[in-house]
Amino acid sequence: MSIRSLALALVLALAVSGVAFAVSIRVLPGGIPLGSAEQLMAEGIRLGSTQILRQAWEAYEKAVALNPEYLEGYLQLGRIYFHLSLLGGATDEDYRKAFHFADLLMEKAPKVAEAHRLMGVVLSGKGAYLDALQELELALHLDPGDEFVLCDMAAIHLALKQPDQTVSLLEGRSLKDGWSYYILGMAWMQKGEKGRALINFRKAKAAGFAGYWLDLAFQRLGEDLKLPLR
Repeated sequence: MSIRSLALALVLALAVSGVAFAVSIRVLPGGIPLGSAEQLMAEGIRLGSTQILRQAWEAYEKAVALNPEYLEGYLQLGRIYFHLSLLGGATDEDYRKAFHFADLLMEKAPKVAEAHRLMGVVLSGKGAYLDALQELELALHLDPGDEFVLCDMAAIHLALKQPDQTVSLLEGRSLKDGWSYYILGMAWMQKGEKGRALINFRKAKAAGFAGYWLDLAFQRLGEDLKLPLR
């Protein structure tokens, strides 16, 4: 399945979760964002902006070049690549770099769950879903019950049109991240359960998840139900 197919499977939306979405950043004349790399990444995800995400990429790439032991930088680069792929804005060169960064983190921290999660995220962004699931299962073994890993796995099943597996991974859990509720809502959409989808989209919004992807979900659901939803 292609990156474009993945995006369509998520209703033109896999996030990596774990970042704040309601971020206010200053802008220079002409609307160019000015802020930390973390703010840029969060705002790029919220707005669905490849331009802002690439600015965040450049900042983190410089950071790990200056300090190769800055492990968080590798994680963020993988997340940025993933969101670029969702938006159809990732290139083969982006994948090569993202895989390289994930591989470096695996070498530095082979027994850390986040290292395997990062590799899983990068592979899923490329469309290598089975390999991605293997890495995410290793991450879950190292950190059982990690919501973000479960959500990443659930999103892959969603992309593979396996909503039952997505629901089984997330339904009934005490979820804390809005992206998790969003993915669960998308699974109920695939199953044709629009009421349950709406409940989870609203939970996602209440948990602080907002912006491009949730707006698209409400738009599509509103068209199906013939109701104005936000």
